[in-house]
Amino acid sequence: MVRVPRLRAVTHRAGAIALAIATLLAAGPAIARDREVKLGDLATSLREAEENVVAAERAAAKDPRAKETELARRLVDGQLLLAEGDAEGAAIKFLDLVENYPESQAGAQAVFFLGDALVHMEMSRWAAELFSKNLADARPDAKRFHQRSVARLFDLASPRREQGFARKPGVSATPEVRARLQAVGVDVRVTPPVGVLDEANVARLSKWATSFPADQRLPELRYAYGRWLYLSGRHAEAIVELDALSPIDIPITRGGPDASWRLRASYVAASASLAKGDLEDAVARFARITKTRPGESRDRQIVELAWMALGRVHHDEAATDDAVRSYRHIGRDSPYFPEAMYETAWTLLGAERFEQSVQALDLLLIYDPDSPIVPEIKQLRGKIRVQQRDYKGAEAEFLGLRREFDRLATQLGRRLSAKGDATEYFAAVVGEDMEHFSLAAVLPVGAVPVARSLPRAVQAESLAREVGALERELADTRALLARMEEAVRARDKARLFNDLAAHAAGLDNVDDDLITVEEALIRRLAGDRDLGAAERKRGALRDKVDRPLGDRTDHQRRAVTRLQRLQEQAHKLDLFVSAMRAELVATERYYEETRKEQKIDHQGFLKEAAARRDELALQEAQVAALRERISSAQAALRYEDPLREAKAKAVADYRRYLAGMYQGLAGKGGVSAEVDALWKRAQGLHARADKARVDLDHTAGKRLEGAVTVLAQERANLDAYLGELTGAKGTTKTVVADVLAASYADVVTELNSLVLRSEVGLLDVAWAMKEAETDEIHRLEVERDRELGEIDLSIEMGLEDVE
Repeated sequence: MVRVPRLRAVTHRAGAIALAIATLLAAGPAIARDREVKLGDLATSLREAEENVVAAERAAAKDPRAKETELARRLVDGQLLLAEGDAEGAAIKFLDLVENYPESQAGAQAVFFLGDALVHMEMSRWAAELFSKNLADARPDAKRFHQRSVARLFDLASPRREQGFARKPGVSATPEVRARLQAVGVDVRVTPPVGVLDEANVARLSKWATSFPADQRLPELRYAYGRWLYLSGRHAEAIVELDALSPIDIPITRGGPDASWRLRASYVAASASLAKGDLEDAVARFARITKTRPGESRDRQIVELAWMALGRVHHDEAATDDAVRSYRHIGRDSPYFPEAMYETAWTLLGAERFEQSVQALDLLLIYDPDSPIVPEIKQLRGKIRVQQRDYKGAEAEFLGLRREFDRLATQLGRRLSAKGDATEYFAAVVGEDMEHFSLAAVLPVGAVPVARSLPRAVQAESLAREVGALERELADTRALLARMEEAVRARDKARLFNDLAAHAAGLDNVDDDLITVEEALIRRLAGDRDLGAAERKRGALRDKVDRPLGDRTDHQRRAVTRLQRLQEQAHKLDLFVSAMRAELVATERYYEETRKEQKIDHQGFLKEAAARRDELALQEAQVAALRERISSAQAALRYEDPLREAKAKAVADYRRYLAGMYQGLAGKGGVSAEVDALWKRAQGLHARADKARVDLDHTAGKRLEGAVTVLAQERANLDAYLGELTGAKGTTKTVVADVLAASYADVVTELNSLVLRSEVGLLDVAWAMKEAETDEIHRLEVERDRELGEIDLSIEMGLEDVE
């Protein structure tokens, strides 16, 4: 079947309209001549409309495959996102380049940067695969990153500790805790974490590092290789490699692109020298680091760690004053200040400078009253009082500790009396808001520091939060996928892409401009004649173009307003649920504080509280579902615009009617060649605009071909993930609740241990007092014997004088 050109079809349909209009053209008053427009102005309007049509045609015919300049721009955008800390957003851009443009220059480079982004996202194994892929790529654009890939693989072979590890109490200098752990057979040595590479791959990696000429190795590779040598126990080799990056005879300056690497290399080299046993060289190296004044906060922390290292070395050498001076270089704005103060207290205690040691501990309690080592600090403070022979002060310290810990242990012990109900209650608390679950939600405030010293309790808290975060991310992803599915189902697919949407909107403007030109030509052709009913019908059709939905033209705006109001209501529901949760928490706290005075059955209270928690969780789920429906409705409203569809139909009807009017007027004769040429040109531009609009949608459809397949796959994947997560969430609630119940027992045991240690402290006070009394008695006896001896001697001498 042969397709009739659109312009010819419009002309054919307009024929019938022209016959009806021709009979109406002779009667009535004329259209005013002052409404006529100059033909030159109309030609200018057509020329501008043609420019827009040509631009749309070029956009529709444009190769969807991005060019190297565009790919390079995407690569730079990803690098900027990574530098700003948005690793996930950067990974999305890099993954697009790696999967869709692997043969391009940007695609070759994106392999390394995608691995770098995945390292920040803690996806170590995938990152290692990408770095290895980069090493296997011999293209020049890939070889540029070979050294950096080797450096990253060394980091993955010997991973860095989690952020804040160096600030954890007990890692370096908590002698009492370490001694207690050693006493029960626990290994207190700190070993490096295990990496994702096996020994064979690490050996090959070492050969990769040495394959680069020494004078051409990047600072990043030198540092990573030297650090790995140090952690592997090859201290002498590590020092050689790191000193090449930061020679010991050259000062570490503040500026320069490699200053951060030199600073890090100097610290690891000093640590390697200390591990070798060269104490003097290590002290000199650490002292050299402390003379730098870096601007970056992470670099300043390395300087502070160097001061900490000097303090520890001087502590081990019994150089108390030097150690204290080193520790005092750690300011209160430093994250290492609590650890420095704690080690200062132990250093002063070892030198029997008890008063200064107590002052350091008091300052630490003021600075960080919620520290996990607060019980240890308080116990230590009591023991220092004993050493000072301040027995009343020591007794007051230990009595206060015993009362505090005994009260908490008793309070928690009562909850354990109904373990089954408590477990059910814990499960309800965990399930209510897993992402923001905290041990403080189920433990008294005073017991939280003790609980955080128990690895099992902290792991349970982390597990609940991770599952909650995963649930939220999955819900967000499903909502995003739903919006994308709505977008793909849209009729005007060109409007999904910013570049094509701009041209589609331009074609809408072209239709308006061409209609304006056609109206002007018809007015000029009609002259003084009154068109009568034809003009009235034209006016009615024109009104439909201006107001496609008539009285319902504001329908979309009203729908948007209604959705906004629904969003406000959902927000109010959120606030209401939050207020209910706050009231429930307050009720639970009040019950715990006044439990002795209550006559309420404890098991019944826990069951009721658990039921209320479950009810709140259900209400929150309903609010979340409401938000999801609102979001879906907004997406549908955005991509299925009834106003645009109605206007397109009204414009088509109006164009046909104008074509009929022109044919009817032209049939009477008197049409100039210029007017007819402009009319035909306008009709031709209409046809080209219609074709360009179709081509834009076709181009958009090509772009979406892969997306449609991916959306279908991801919908299936997300549905499967949701099923797995639903089962895992129930299991997680049960496991975390059981762990919390067990942790309750552990916390009670630890509190009882602290009570026992406080009582032992009281025994120490009594024993010290007894020893002091014994020493005093012994001193008095010695003094008495001496005085008696002197008296006997005086008597004997007196008797001798008498004789």
